Amino acid sequence: MSDYQHAGSANLGGFFTTSEETVALVERAREAAGHLLNAPPQSIVFGLNMTSLTLALSRSIATTWQKGDEIIVSSLDHDANITPWVLAAEERGCTVRKMDFTASQNLCVTELERLLCDKTRLVAFTLASNVTGSITPASALIKAAHSANALVYLDAVHYTAHRLPDVQALDADFLACSAYKFCGPYLGLLYGRPELLSTLKPYKVRAAKDQPPWRWETGTQNFTAIAGLLACIKYHGWLTSSDYDRKGLQASANWLEQHEQQLSQGFLDGLRHMTGFTLYGSDTTAERTPTFALAHHRHSSVRLGQLLAQQGIYTWSGHFYALDLLDRLNLQDRDGLLRIGFVHYHTLEEINRVLNVLEDISE
Repeated sequence: MSDYQHAGSANLGGFFTTSEETVALVERAREAAGHLLNAPPQSIVFGLNMTSLTLALSRSIATTWQKGDEIIVSSLDHDANITPWVLAAEERGCTVRKMDFTASQNLCVTELERLLCDKTRLVAFTLASNVTGSITPASALIKAAHSANALVYLDAVHYTAHRLPDVQALDADFLACSAYKFCGPYLGLLYGRPELLSTLKPYKVRAAKDQPPWRWETGTQNFTAIAGLLACIKYHGWLTSSDYDRKGLQASANWLEQHEQQLSQGFLDGLRHMTGFTLYGSDTTAERTPTFALAHHRHSSVRLGQLLAQQGIYTWSGHFYALDLLDRLNLQDRDGLLRIGFVHYHTLEEINRVLNVLEDISE
């Protein structure tokens, strides 16, 4: 990102060097993002963040809805994949139904099938909870939604930090993520099925191109962040390979998943011996990311975060924008939850250090 700024930057469309370099940068980054999601480069849209991209696309999709149509959102989700659809439905006179989660804070296809009907136009849900770390049974949920002829919008923000998305294998219609979650800059990515990006009507200014993906990229893009995205995807390929094509990224993802499952198992084993803590989400490593949501019988989540920060351990406390999840768990009035997140660069030694501090707190 520094190199791009230092060398001189320019907008697209010029006949001079810096503009041509920016055009080439965007093309390389879009190709790399295609490798990341297993998608054609021209089906990748860049934007400010996942929330902004979702708000913009929801307006366009909603123009295809009629009064009386229905959409389904998930109570497990971050609000960025709930409220944009609720607002769009309200404007079009559509009904919103909410898919509840299980006792282990995950989604199940039976609940979705209960809500689906011939009026369902869209189903929106997350691939992994940003609070509990639960990895949802996405393939089964998508298959059920498509059997009702509904489109599916996937939130992959948390998932992409821990697993490699595959829009082809998922048969996804739309998938959105944010690069900052997987060690990149603050930039949003949206995959759209090519025929949908071509036929849906975008909200754009007249001078913007009419072809996808540019028709969905409003205004001048953050080219510096796009340079950072390219470097970030290269980094992920570098973890186990010298290449960042799909094969190299898959090799890194396989190593990353195995390593993070070891981290999760170490944390879960240590937590089982403690009293006073309640864990939300699955206690099975295959069904979760190494992201743990905890409550304590004596300390609020804010106090837990403060005590851990005093020991140099950085965690989050609160609702994490998953408002429906916290409401359903009756935790909003108790300052929400403590969230401890591990990623691929953490070690078992660091897991044990966190467990030792939690054990001191629990006594």
